[in-house]
Amino acid sequence: MAEEAWAENARSRIFLNSSRLALRDGQLSSGEKRILVKLAHALSLGEDEPKRIYDAILSGEEELIGGDVIEKSEMRLVYGQVLEAMLIHTDRSDDVLAQIAYLRRMFAIDDAEHRAIARSLDRQLGEIVHRSFIDEYRMRLNDSVDNLREIFDGVKILSRKQ
Repeated sequence: MAEEAWAENARSRIFLNSSRLALRDGQLSSGEKRILVKLAHALSLGEDEPKRIYDAILSGEEELIGGDVIEKSEMRLVYGQVLEAMLIHTDRSDDVLAQIAYLRRMFAIDDAEHRAIARSLDRQLGEIVHRSFIDEYRMRLNDSVDNLREIFDGVKILSRKQ
């Protein structure tokens, strides 16, 4: 499938697609919840927007969800924030890694951009984590770059309503 078919640039649709992926097994793990909460915040969704999107998924009215467009440069910032949250606050389960990989796919972030974002996070280590956590964070970052590449290459396409 062409890369453009994955691309999404409406804030609410990005959250909708990520939520649908997280709900594909019928439940949200704590890691998936953390990622979705961070994503909603990073996308600057309104306070009630995540619930409205969740309700639309459950009622099958997803086509009614639209929203403000997010610029390509902001996509990189959002991706970096969600990646950082995953590294610091979640268990990095396959479900959580699939969330990150799917977000990367929607934002059309290639390997070089992903590595650049990871390097930026590495440079910011002193500001975002306690010094004693830096080595563990770097290991997680390096492991996640490799794991995300594998999942990114193998993530299944969710069918979209047309």
